[in-house]
Amino acid sequence: MFHIVQENTFNERNYDNLTSTLDYLNLEYEVIKVLPFIETIDFKTDRKDVFVWGAVKLARIAKQYNWHPGSLLNNNHNFLVYKDYYKDNLFNYNSKIIKITDDYDYPNAFFARPTKDSKVFTGQEFLKDDFLNLKERVIDMHPNQDIDIQISGIKRIFKEIRFWIVKGKIITASQYKLGFRVVLDEIIDDEAHDFVNKMINIFQLADAFVMDICLGEDGWKIMECGCINCAGFYKANMQKLVMALEDAF
Repeated sequence: MFHIVQENTFNERNYDNLTSTLDYLNLEYEVIKVLPFIETIDFKTDRKDVFVWGAVKLARIAKQYNWHPGSLLNNNHNFLVYKDYYKDNLFNYNSKIIKITDDYDYPNAFFARPTKDSKVFTGQEFLKDDFLNLKERVIDMHPNQDIDIQISGIKRIFKEIRFWIVKGKIITASQYKLGFRVVLDEIIDDEAHDFVNKMINIFQLADAFVMDICLGEDGWKIMECGCINCAGFYKANMQKLVMALEDAF
């Protein structure tokens, strides 16, 4: 495939890991810009076997160019969809769903995230005043979108891991948090692998996607699922990932 990589999306280390992997595998790629307020991109290739790497906006724009696979983003990348399949295997299955514009009585501290993999803000724990300030900025930046968000109580988390899944198989994984600390590690518990494989057998959002799981007081749960084109790499094995995508598409 030909790979299109968005400039200034991933941090320098992850960007270098991606481009060096593409170079090592002798795969053609092009680095492009995605400009604000513009729903097209400039690129040189005339190939149709294209895979994009970048922000959600690029994943969405890529749909108009008839690339294969282009972007794997689809309507399944939404908590409101996959919660009906994963149910209480989700860490925040019983979260409250509201519109960001709703006049909601927020608790003093809580967890919030958009239901879609939209990246309009990062899912995390908030204090009430901090979230209200964020809410105003999000509404100002997205005046024509009444964004669904999920609100839940704060729960204890011991470990968080991201899995990359292609055609129903785990390709690579990376721990990205240990307690409150960012700790990257590619050595993953067998129990975590077993849990993700069970979830894959229940439902797959797309032919390729990412699944973030966590270990909490109730065992392993899904934190969220996301678009593979837009997910940060942490300590993923990029060679395994790119080769799996090449074989699949």
